[in-house]
Amino acid sequence: MNVISKDKEKGKAYGTMKKIKKKKRLTEKKELAIRVEHKRVNAEGRKARNERNEELEKVSDVKILDFIKKMLIVEVEGKQEKRALLYDKRRITKENFTEKFGTFEIQLYGENWKVSKLKNYKELLSDLLWKVEDIFN
Repeated sequence: MNVISKDKEKGKAYGTMKKIKKKKRLTEKKELAIRVEHKRVNAEGRKARNERNEELEKVSDVKILDFIKKMLIVEVEGKQEKRALLYDKRRITKENFTEKFGTFEIQLYGENWKVSKLKNYKELLSDLLWKVEDIFN
């Protein structure tokens, strides 16, 4: 006994309907793959940003104490350490070092960080500029 469906198309119409459904299924599958890929990329970016923010927070806890004999004295995790100022000697001159002082760097935790990111930078800026001026004389 054969059951004949009255709702289903017959012949050529059935083939075209089947192709349309298959195409729709494949596009949905492709869109799902694209969404999953975007989620993965966003998660990786979020992870990298979080790591960078943690490093920046760690660096911002480093406190500038003084500048003596061409060395910046900083307090890193409760210990006083001397760090050399790193800067581009070709671009920074006696005339423009006051504007460019924020771009000077010191090495912390294996990377170079700008002095402007450290604690006490704004409070000691004028004093540091006065002391650093000796380097350019």
